[in-house]
Amino acid sequence: MGLDVGTTKTFAVIGQKQRSGTLHIIGMGTAPSYGLKGGQIVDIVLTVKAIDEAVHAAENAARLRVSNVIAGIAGGHLQSHSERADVRLSPNENEVTDQHVNAVVRSAAMLSLPEDRDVVAVIPKMFAVDHLRDVPDPRGLVARQLSVDVHVITGATNAITNLEHCVEQAGLKTHGTVLQPLASAHACLTPEQRREGVVLIDIGGGTTDVAIFVDDACWHIAVIPFGGSMVTADIARGLRLPIKVAEALKIQHGRVDPWVKHDESTVEVPGFDHGAPVAVRRRDLGEVITARMEELMGLVRDEVTNSGYFDVLPAGAVITGGGSRIAGLSTLASGIMEMPVSLGRPQAISGIGEDHREPEFSTGIGLVLTAAQTGPTNNMLSNAVRSQQSPLGRMSGWMRSALSPRSP
Repeated sequence: MGLDVGTTKTFAVIGQKQRSGTLHIIGMGTAPSYGLKGGQIVDIVLTVKAIDEAVHAAENAARLRVSNVIAGIAGGHLQSHSERADVRLSPNENEVTDQHVNAVVRSAAMLSLPEDRDVVAVIPKMFAVDHLRDVPDPRGLVARQLSVDVHVITGATNAITNLEHCVEQAGLKTHGTVLQPLASAHACLTPEQRREGVVLIDIGGGTTDVAIFVDDACWHIAVIPFGGSMVTADIARGLRLPIKVAEALKIQHGRVDPWVKHDESTVEVPGFDHGAPVAVRRRDLGEVITARMEELMGLVRDEVTNSGYFDVLPAGAVITGGGSRIAGLSTLASGIMEMPVSLGRPQAISGIGEDHREPEFSTGIGLVLTAAQTGPTNNMLSNAVRSQQSPLGRMSGWMRSALSPRSP
């Protein structure tokens, strides 16, 4: 089961691997989230309630009970940085093995790790063997020194522990965790996009995740503390509406296309006065949403530019997540980002109807896809799944195989 605990909703999805190796989705469940703020848990009881409701809905649809979940990790507590490490090979054992690869990646991961943070993912970008650089897989090569450049993502220990605690309180066991933007990428991006160079923009309720993929590897991840719930709050304040009404108005009538500023037509929605109808001009609604989305896309562009990878993204950007379902957003983002932008939906998978092939379900579906394809200790995208042990032991999942196992 994949479990996406988000700021505005919790989504559980159960998949079953077929004899052919393909994945079949047999159950899904959604529940509103009220215990998170900015992607971080602030109320244990409310979060456990949301997990329990979503999981039970998925179990009822699947007609079975589950005990283990692959949970997504996100939130403003995540930080990333690049590191480089080297290991010397013995003259008597100078052929690079899995053990050498694991040792050099582990060494890079542990550099500059504060006591209050855990390694969530270590993403090898490229290896070097002696003076030969840009080696995608060094195993089997003869060398005196093995080097690696990695992207390290860390999370606040307390935030990660709180998520695990909530899962346990709901009667489940966390079998592993995966970075949410990597899960979303697994669901939405094509192999060609990841190989040629693309930036994934996952707009959640409380945060927006930015993940850059080049050469089929994630080279950069960042979290912007800005999500769809802020747009909803702007609508509620600016148009003086209840927050639930503002959210429904955003989803059903939100637009950021160039013509909305000339649209004088109105939409009637319930107001504060015992639900008495209030007429909202589409122009006013569009102005509020456009201002916030322009600000967000400007922040994303700045992040991509500062990463140094802006010029190596021929596949442009893919926007996904619940906050992406605003008409005209791809066009608006394309103008600000100065690159092609498309809307990312989960790939077609057996058992998923068109109503669930929507951006807000990308992370949950990506979680179960990742678990089915690679297992909880070997994430193809980043080896980002952590086993649940001590702070060092939590890295054992990706340490068992910094690269995918070789075929016999």
